[in-house]
Amino acid sequence: MRSFYVLTAPATGDAVSDTKFIRDGFSWFAFLLPLPWLLVKRLWLIFAAAIIVYIATILIAEQYRIDGLPIAFSFVLSLWTALEGGHAQARALERKGWQIERVIAADRLSDAEDIYFADKAATERTEPERPLSPMPARKVVASTNAVALGLIGPAGGR
Repeated sequence: MRSFYVLTAPATGDAVSDTKFIRDGFSWFAFLLPLPWLLVKRLWLIFAAAIIVYIATILIAEQYRIDGLPIAFSFVLSLWTALEGGHAQARALERKGWQIERVIAADRLSDAEDIYFADKAATERTEPERPLSPMPARKVVASTNAVALGLIGPAGGR
């Protein structure tokens, strides 16, 4: 079963258009083409950092004759993007003011949407909760004959 992040926009006017669902899990598109995936998902900072580190690995590989270093970095970048890309996208939106409402476990995106909007409609139909009345204060009675567990007795002695 897959999990989906449910994010809502900062100024929610329309619940349907201001709600975004992001799948958290392995993405084949992100694994096979990590840099275009980062551009499509608007993760500019991670894209720029990946390009800088990729160029640095090429320069280090040429300087020290480590031929497999750029390939290893490409694999690590692909794997990280495929596994953690959805989480990174949710965090980027959260920094822009979006709120993570909840995480829903569902098989498909349509199921996650149905679950979220059905729960939201059910909570909107219920009455708002009334605040609880304050509880009366209990009277504390100190007893000298009470047995206390531990090192210090009820009167403070041993």
